[in-house]
Formats: sequence, C-alpha cells, structure tokens
Amino acid sequence: MLLLAHRQRRALTTLHTRLTIAEYRASHDDLTGLLNRRAILAHLQTQLDAGHPVTIAVLDFDDFKAINDSHGHDAGDKALIEAARQLKALPVIAGRLGGDEFLMVTTADPRTGSAHAVAAQAAIASACIDAAGRTVRLAVTAGVAHAPAGISLPELMRYADRAMYAAKRTGEPHQTYHDEIPDVPAPGPQRHRRTYRR
Repeated sequence: MLLLAHRQRRALTTLHTRLTIAEYRASHDDLTGLLNRRAILAHLQTQLDAGHPVTIAVLDFDDFKAINDSHGHDAGDKALIEAARQLKALPVIAGRLGGDEFLMVTTADPRTGSAHAVAAQAAIASACIDAAGRTVRLAVTAGVAHAPAGISLPELMRYADRAMYAAKRTGEPHQTYHDEIPDVPAPGPQRHRRTYRR
C-alpha cells in the first residue's frame, strides 16, 4: 500500500512538472526566454481591460541584418539574447514580438512609463556581444506610446509603431507618439506593417 501511494505521488509530481514545462514553453520565446508574441499581447490586453495606466515601447534593432551578414546568425542570436537579458533586469514586462523586435509593457503613470522605456533603450544600446573575437555594439530604436482611456490594443500598437518609425527616420534613439507623427512606415526593405488582433 505504501509503495503504491509512493508511486502515485511520484507520478503526480512528474505530471505536474511536465505540465509546468509545457505551459512555460507555450508562453515563452525559445531563444530569449522572454514572453512570446501571443503571451505579451495577451498581457497587454489584460492591462488595458483592467483600466490600468499603461505605457508600451516597441524596440527594434538597428541594422540587425548587418550583424547577421557580417558576423553570422549565431551573432544575431547572441544579440537577441543580450537584449532580452537587459530587458529582464528592468521592472517591466517584456516579450519578443518576432524577429529583432521586442515589446515592453509598463503599468505606471506616463512619466514613469516613459522613464522605463528610455532606460530599456539605453540599456540595450550600452550592451555589446563578442562575435568570434570581435566586439559588436548593440543599437535599438524605441517607439513609446501611452494608453488613453478606451484605446484598443491594435490602435495602441500602431501608435508605438509610428513613434518608432519616426525615430528611425530622424535618427533619434526613441520617440513618444503624438498626433503629428505621420502614419508612414520607415523606409527600407526590412520594415513591414503588422496586423494586431484582439
């Protein structure tokens, strides 16, 4: 009887461990360990639905293709992992949207949210990786957007995208959305519009 109970407990423990691992893998990016696209957008939607003050930042690598072309895809992976490490050290929730693009979500007043976004951009931009003995500095551009009451997730993401595109056009490290920013993607073959669904 004791042996049977022990085996049942061990089986339950194993099942629980497997479920925990499966849940983690379903919500996290394999390479960086950050929340994946689906999970970070779900988190953002939850904060918007709850009416919390929200600031987001879309962070996009500068010349990421050049890292891959000049140093290889392993260096590109290192760059993404290092960027994620910098984001994990900040008091924010961050995820990888895909490719070389990240999303940072802060539930705080706009001033604090902006400060976190600027800190995230600066932290990544101050980092570097080793690529076969060569030091490669990282650079990202951030588009920041504050969530007014009643805004939808797709609209808020478009605001952050527009701010990020505008910052890339002007060469600024970051920019916050305002009504005068044109709804035009930054030039270049790597930039594409995205569709965000609730």
